[in-house]
Amino acid sequence: MTKKIAIIGTGIAGLACAYELQKAGLDVTVYEKENYVGGRMSSRTKGSLIFDIGADHLCNIYDHMKEYCKELGVEWQPMDFVEYGLYKDGKIQNHYKALSIWSRIRLLFFFLFRKRTDIDFLNLSKFKELDTENAYDYMKRKVGKEIADYLVDPFATTYQFHRSKETTRAALLSIMNNIYIERDRWHLQRTEGGMIALPNALAKQLNVKLSTPVQKVENKTVTTQESKETYDAVVIATTSDVAREMLNHPTEPQKALLNNMKHSSTVSVSFEIDKDSVPRMSIVWVPYKESTTISGYVNEKMKGEQSIHSNSALICTWLHEDFAKSIMGNSDEEIFEKVKKQLLGVCPWFSKKSDLKNYDLQRWKYAMPKFEKGHITRVANFLEEGQGDNNIFLCGDYLNSPWTEGALRCGQRVARTVLAQI
Repeated sequence: MTKKIAIIGTGIAGLACAYELQKAGLDVTVYEKENYVGGRMSSRTKGSLIFDIGADHLCNIYDHMKEYCKELGVEWQPMDFVEYGLYKDGKIQNHYKALSIWSRIRLLFFFLFRKRTDIDFLNLSKFKELDTENAYDYMKRKVGKEIADYLVDPFATTYQFHRSKETTRAALLSIMNNIYIERDRWHLQRTEGGMIALPNALAKQLNVKLSTPVQKVENKTVTTQESKETYDAVVIATTSDVAREMLNHPTEPQKALLNNMKHSSTVSVSFEIDKDSVPRMSIVWVPYKESTTISGYVNEKMKGEQSIHSNSALICTWLHEDFAKSIMGNSDEEIFEKVKKQLLGVCPWFSKKSDLKNYDLQRWKYAMPKFEKGHITRVANFLEEGQGDNNIFLCGDYLNSPWTEGALRCGQRVARTVLAQI
């Protein structure tokens, strides 16, 4: 008899896991509480512009994602232009040139004389020997406060929304190591049709039950409002908070991992703008030293014609965690007005509120996992000792698998573990 597997969650990790298990001949059912797939890798179209509500861009280094796109007919394309900026002293500057000469020299020597190993940053479990100190303090000690404040911390807050003191040096050094080795493949990419294109393509291959929230998982039995179904294995591919609430009678390893997991929060806010009002600048980092509210913003024109309609385009901004939490409960209109005011203070492209037309927003209470000191070691130990207990498997980016490509690869790894264990 064919083994039956339940996957809960249609983020890219859950969809990849389900797809691999189905290709291996298993009977897979996927549950999703929302009426759309993709989770934090999803998009909405209002009017004629695509708003990527979570993850905003991809990298050419995402080899497994590119393979899926090729297999499923999703068009993978480079951005029309890629130019990074750093907001400092009231203007947008080149990251490197914004630093003092002394900081540049220290950074150069740091890269020249650091030991490097070819280890995949998309699987942080391999870096647990470096899980001993937070990224900010480590880099401040090694290369100075200016670099910690204007490169390390804004990198964390732009892409993770929390401060670099809540990121272990293992996560930072693994990315730096990979950029050094594969720097020619870190060019930004996109999928035609928005971030949701690949999740939609995967979902079409699967038995996905949308608008079907799972109430609990107990003894491999999945309970929803409409049914109760028992499977040979259950993969919970949700954020850790949802997994914790859903899983009845977890084992001690499951409980220890889920109870200690932390996520950052943000709100992704998009404004409609005159397409000719912004330069060919793609992404701007805003250090916490310069703003405690806006962590970064993106010129969506870099995505080409799919992000331009008539005379309009979008600018999307993300918020520092503390500010996001403080306004999370406000109405959409209140959030738009507060973010607009703050964005005008750090974006010289616009001078008045009327330059920014409210378009769309998405609240993310659990936006990104915090790979803080100790987390990488804790997850690595769980994967060796607790993954698959009672044929319940956890899956997602918080399992030492950062960003969308890491989450996808986590789904593939979990699929292999399921096949080996059941």
